[in-house]
Amino acid sequence: MKRLRPRPTLLTSSALVALLAIAPGCATQSQHEALAARTAQIEKDLEKARADLEKAHGDLEATRQRLDNALRASADTSSDSFNAKQRLNDLVGRMDEAQHGIEELRRDLGATRTELYARLDDVKRGQQPAAVAPVTVPTDKAAHYKTLEDAHARKDWPTVRALGPEYVNRYPSDDRADEALYYTGSADLQDGRPSSALGHYNRVLKLFPRSNVLDRTLFDIGEAYLVMHDCVNAKVAFDACEKRFSKDRMGEQSRAKLAQIAKNPPGLCAPQ
Repeated sequence: MKRLRPRPTLLTSSALVALLAIAPGCATQSQHEALAARTAQIEKDLEKARADLEKAHGDLEATRQRLDNALRASADTSSDSFNAKQRLNDLVGRMDEAQHGIEELRRDLGATRTELYARLDDVKRGQQPAAVAPVTVPTDKAAHYKTLEDAHARKDWPTVRALGPEYVNRYPSDDRADEALYYTGSADLQDGRPSSALGHYNRVLKLFPRSNVLDRTLFDIGEAYLVMHDCVNAKVAFDACEKRFSKDRMGEQSRAKLAQIAKNPPGLCAPQ
């Protein structure tokens, strides 16, 4: 089977708190509430840091103006010029500190969102019906793949999740192992488990850098991040897909997604 040449960069998120609040699962109610409260506090701190940075910008511009005026004055104003320069240096230091604090808050907020969605995936797994018929894995390789393919087509996600990873474990060097792994990620994405889907998609990128499903994998990575309202990482994925497959259908769809992110309609992107 034909493989694509370039290897893309491995991509490594407000969460659905209402769902977490009502859904029983692996995490307790108090854990969900604490994590949601932490996310809200981080977002509040981030907004405050932004306001402080904007105020620092205003102070900096005012100080620069005073410095310009002082420099244009006579030599008798040399002391004013020195004081203005010192204040300017202080303000630059404050701005650097504020910017560093914002970056720290962004990283913390991103990690918290990712944890929330991972817990949500765990909760959804816990909500699966208790009596799920065991999946029989065919011993024949062709039958195994055909059963997996058919299960994906009819949206039988539990069967896909059972057969996909097992196919890769049994036949890691088979030409269709990358497709089996992609089907597993696709099942999780369509079943509302974006963080789990990203794990499978990243394995496709790592294990099969020349995969013939690379276009769909990159696009779906962007889709998974969009579900998580993480437009920064979604843009990275769609941009990589558009550049690599600019003349193909996935490239065209990626351009449409990039245009949607650029417009940033309400509810699409989480605050950054």
